[in-house]
Amino acid sequence: MGTLVKTQKLTYSVVEAAEALGVSKTAMYQIIRTEGFPVIILGNRRLIPIEGLKRWIEKRAAIGWQQN
Repeated sequence: MGTLVKTQKLTYSVVEAAEALGVSKTAMYQIIRTEGFPVIILGNRRLIPIEGLKRWIEKRAAIGWQQN
């Protein structure tokens, strides 16, 4: 019998990213439209690379970024 290998998730959906950041889904869609935000668009889906999101957060935290 073959062995199943569970791979680590590479991306978040919009809802998952919103939960990870502790913001609403609406707020997450606004964040996605921010210039330089790491998002992959596949048809109607928006996927957020987990590592890209972590780097984006670290950069914003370092400069005290605020969304208007």
